[in-house]
Amino acid sequence: MRKRILMALVVATVLAAGCGGGGWGRKSADYVKPTIAVMKFENRAPFPMGWNLGGGMRDILVDRLMATGRYHVVERAELGAVMQEIQFQQTGATRPHGKAATGRIKNCRYLIKGTVTDFGHVSTKSGGWSGWNWDIFGGSNRAVMGIILYVVDVESGEIVACESFEESVRAKDLAVESTYKDVSFGGQVFQQTPLGRATAKVIGKAVKRITKVIAGQPWKPQIALVRSGGVVVINGGRNCGVKRGAEFEVLETGTPILDPATGDVIGHSGGRCIGRVIVEKVAARYSTATIVVGSETAFRVGQSCRACG
Repeated sequence: MRKRILMALVVATVLAAGCGGGGWGRKSADYVKPTIAVMKFENRAPFPMGWNLGGGMRDILVDRLMATGRYHVVERAELGAVMQEIQFQQTGATRPHGKAATGRIKNCRYLIKGTVTDFGHVSTKSGGWSGWNWDIFGGSNRAVMGIILYVVDVESGEIVACESFEESVRAKDLAVESTYKDVSFGGQVFQQTPLGRATAKVIGKAVKRITKVIAGQPWKPQIALVRSGGVVVINGGRNCGVKRGAEFEVLETGTPILDPATGDVIGHSGGRCIGRVIVEKVAARYSTATIVVGSETAFRVGQSCRACG
């Protein structure tokens, strides 16, 4: 009986991991990857070690967001240096081979901004037993990390998410100066400290929230190119799990539906099916398909595809 109960718990845990909120159990290829830029955090929590908390928090958040495989992250902090290099390459002073083209810097859809509100050790007086945070002498120290996170839609300028996150972990009676002396913010040693563990928890919550808000849209293939001879190119390949022999219906681009009060796009009208294609060849980031139903002249770049069956 005990074995059966244990097995049931294991199965339940696996199912929960695969069906978690925000689709965390699914593959990153199943979702649209928004292009984002992460800005340097504003710091409102002075810290005696002189760390660059704003820049450090940006770097840690970028690292965690990239690790999810759910985003295209573009550089904005050093964009001035990038622009200078592109302009320099256009002067003719450099070789023509491998010259960066102008007008190719990616547009970002969302800006991620943040403010550090709490960062440091605090002393608490519990007066006795207080769960995990208890001390027989009635007090203990805790490392506290807090931020306010903003997600901004670049096109509209609207803040689509704003949320505060705060975490604390037991710090015993460690003094800040001695605990963090010769420790660099965000490094391996920092991650083992009380503030490092609190920061990791806050960043974890922030990544989940960002992903739920802007990276939860299911990926759908689109027509990227229409060639002669009844051949089309789809904007997804092995990176999106497209398989040779897959069959898709191709739909007309629907008309945007606007909110009359705000002018916001709140949806699209359904487009009619104009034909079907079968994937013949799968590359790393695109697939080539043959039109099997419909007129070649009806196919256009940007039309969406829907899996058959």
